[in-house]
Amino acid sequence: MPDICVASHHSRIRDLLADAEFRALANKPGFLVELRLDQYTDLCPASEQEALNVFAPNCVVTCRHPEEGGGNTYYTDVERVNFLRRAAESGAKFVDVEGRTSLTNFDKCGAKAIRSFHDFHRVPPLQELKAKWDELAGSGPGGGADVVKIAVMPQTIHDTLPLFDLLEYGQSKRVPTMILAMGEVGLWTRVLAGKFGSPFTFGRGEGAPGTAPGQPTWRELDELYRFQEIGADWPVYAVIGNPIGHSLSPLMHNTGLKAAGLKGVYLPLKIEGPPEPVLNTLVRAGLQGVSITIPHKEAVMRIEMEKDPVARQVGAVNTLARRTERKPLWYGMNTDAVAAADSLVAVSGSLDGKNVAILGAGGAARAVAFGVKQRGARVFIVNRTPERAESLAREVGGAPMSIAKLVELKPDVIVNTTPLGMHPNTDASPLEKAQIPQGSIVFDTVYNPLRTKLLQLAEERGCRTIGGLEMFVGQGVRQFELWTKATAPREVMHDCVLKALRERQKH
Repeated sequence: MPDICVASHHSRIRDLLADAEFRALANKPGFLVELRLDQYTDLCPASEQEALNVFAPNCVVTCRHPEEGGGNTYYTDVERVNFLRRAAESGAKFVDVEGRTSLTNFDKCGAKAIRSFHDFHRVPPLQELKAKWDELAGSGPGGGADVVKIAVMPQTIHDTLPLFDLLEYGQSKRVPTMILAMGEVGLWTRVLAGKFGSPFTFGRGEGAPGTAPGQPTWRELDELYRFQEIGADWPVYAVIGNPIGHSLSPLMHNTGLKAAGLKGVYLPLKIEGPPEPVLNTLVRAGLQGVSITIPHKEAVMRIEMEKDPVARQVGAVNTLARRTERKPLWYGMNTDAVAAADSLVAVSGSLDGKNVAILGAGGAARAVAFGVKQRGARVFIVNRTPERAESLAREVGGAPMSIAKLVELKPDVIVNTTPLGMHPNTDASPLEKAQIPQGSIVFDTVYNPLRTKLLQLAEERGCRTIGGLEMFVGQGVRQFELWTKATAPREVMHDCVLKALRERQKH
């Protein structure tokens, strides 16, 4: 079982020793604490020993060279190795030293030597990385490293794709290998580290800045991603988008998988550029299902796939499922259409014969339009670009409509599919108060914030309202069941998202 190593972000050893969170982690099974000796301004043999008395043996000790991310205090190679030697003698589990530093005649005293390389500017070419791996693997005490660690800085997630080959290269050499891509786009390398045989991954303390870009908190790794349970046979699911850090899909799906007692981990993937190379590469890590959000809803349609009837009718896909028995590799679905219609039926009782006005003409509008049309509704499309409204209305068998006509029609249902009112622009609304007909049901597909400006105005007009949370959870439940073939714990998934949204609104 791999460990979670929590990196000390402190500038002084005395601050580390006074940190109750880190002292508790020192004795928590499955956890390590990284002592970053190069960062401590009060480092000396006595203070190092004081820290080791608390954190050994469950610690990783490093004294980083300045050119590989070391702190402001400069130490010679001899000084740094002496600090590491004391750590090994005091029972540290790992000592991490860069390949540039010689460990000739270094006595590990039972510790494991990590030989590491850090590039904070780029991802070197694969052949260069393999050569670096060979150099590190053969430079440990006694002629070989116990663990090879390479940390690099990708600019986009596409830069991380060659790291799969490097991981497989390390596996073929039978030396535990830790490959870390820093930054948001490298999250998959941290969460899936155990899948590739890494002895641990790095996290940060709660509320701490971390010691490298992109470090998740140890609690996220432990409780959300279930890092220590992830095995080679675990399926991987993901949401792709840009930006993606705000997405609540990882919280919803990982909570659901855990509650259902199922193997599987769900990741946020920030993708700039075409998504297909990323998805096809991640298949090698066990990728089985994908949620698609902005801006990839159109680009994903260029991926070769078989589509389900709803996706073919809507002409849009928000969900991919991996096929193993035959080609093409992906099966495309649209779970938004049914989820939107379900949300409305739950409030209105039936959509048959009702007038539904949809604000917007993008991918979400298409899904809602076809979803409610299947339930017997008459569809009207309202969009600031009349040509787009006319085009979608023609496709769905509805009619285009101006906002002025919407006020005259007084539709039974109004659905906002535009991003107006979404966080952080929470004061925006696609309709003014006077433009909202009294008696209509107003449904906003935006779910952050829970109560958008549009919904507030609608309530002031005496309208029944539906927030986007129901649709968001509904489409997620359908994805969950399509991927896992198991019943989704809907209530658990709903409640965790609701709680997270309420917490966000406090801040």
